[in-house]
Amino acid sequence: MDEKIFIEEFKSRLRIFHSSEDLEIATQLNDSFFDIQSLIGKFNPEDFPKGKELVYERTRYVRNESLEYFYDNFQTMIMNASIDLAGDQVGTN
Repeated sequence: MDEKIFIEEFKSRLRIFHSSEDLEIATQLNDSFFDIQSLIGKFNPEDFPKGKELVYERTRYVRNESLEYFYDNFQTMIMNASIDLAGDQVGTN
């Protein structure tokens, strides 16, 4: 998730208009992407908006030094995304 398109989309959501933090944001997005994948399963952020949303939200919590609240606050969305992905995988077997 360190591609420029994801960095710019994330920055736009948080109204960040400079590039001085791009490297840090890229690292945080990547860390969040791998963490969310470990929770819900593998996904392509371009094809699975719920997964991308979870990555962005987790990154926002990281940036606000509130990561300990993310999992409780997004538990329902994490479960729903996991179920959606599991359903997609069952149908392709």
